[in-house]
Amino acid sequence: MILQLTKVFKPQSASLIIKSLSTSTTLQASSASSASATTPSKRRAATTNSINNIPSLEEFLFQQRVRHVYRAVLRQIYKHHERQDMVKFVRDEFKVNANERDLNHRKYLLSLGVSQIASMSASLGLKVDL
Repeated sequence: MILQLTKVFKPQSASLIIKSLSTSTTLQASSASSASATTPSKRRAATTNSINNIPSLEEFLFQQRVRHVYRAVLRQIYKHHERQDMVKFVRDEFKVNANERDLNHRKYLLSLGVSQIASMSASLGLKVDL
């Protein structure tokens, strides 16, 4: 390509074009290398965040228990005729305490909720296996 440019253009203009071509190639290469350089750091940051968000075994088991209770209650509600109001009530009760961080307090809230669900299901004639 350089030989073709020198034949068509004067030598001074050919050198300017060659410099601009090499500059643009250098810019493209540097932008490509900077893009590849930021990608591993983003991967490292994502990995670090995911490692920090791993719950302890006790926390994991508690989350499984909460999901089990929630799903069991919803399964029984869907069999009932007033399900829209009851589903809204259950979802709101779970959402109210969703941001609680103290595990002991959350365990207390879950046991309190299970006892309330048991009393409500008995009064409505539902069988909820918690």
